[in-house]
Amino acid sequence: MIISFLNQKGGTGKSTIARAVAVEFSNNDWMVHVADMDVVQKTFFNWAGRRADDKILPEIEVALYREPKAALKASQNTDLLIIDGKAFADNHVLEFANASDLIVLPVGVSTDDLEPTLKLAMELVNKGINKDSIFFIVCKVMKNGDKEAMNTRSSISAWGFNVAKGWIPMRTAYSQAMDNGKALTETKYKELNLSTDKIIQQIVDKAIQLKGSN
Repeated sequence: MIISFLNQKGGTGKSTIARAVAVEFSNNDWMVHVADMDVVQKTFFNWAGRRADDKILPEIEVALYREPKAALKASQNTDLLIIDGKAFADNHVLEFANASDLIVLPVGVSTDDLEPTLKLAMELVNKGINKDSIFFIVCKVMKNGDKEAMNTRSSISAWGFNVAKGWIPMRTAYSQAMDNGKALTETKYKELNLSTDKIIQQIVDKAIQLKGSN
């Protein structure tokens, strides 16, 4: 199975959500390999290093890749390949989308985030990607931003795309957890963990559903 986290904008939450999905599948005895496509920032790769240094289980296997072909080849030796796409890598997006069972598009609530992400999704559909394989996640919602989050979800649905129920808020506890090699579902606050786990579980369920229908 291949799940790609894509967006042509930076800072949308791709790596953040991908980490939690990797942990969730690993906790359920899937062999997971992550392809971090950003060999400069190495966000996912460095996070996995902090996790390994602190002996946090499950350990997540991550490697850096420059080209889609090499990254996709890794799917032959694992149960799940997670692609953490590089921002602004237009030439990579379609290749990954074509190979993926599920394409996750994280998006913030601002128009500057939403419009280009919807445009990207429509471009993928126009190039032959199954619309049902695209799954939006609303994230980085500020405190008291519930109305904006609901409006963002409504806009995505109006375009005919699948979007997760709920959203991921912006919380200091999340950044602190990731700084320590943990995922969104591994903070020290049970309520935050449970809330985010509902989002992550929707990604897991959607991926398994799509894989089963192929």
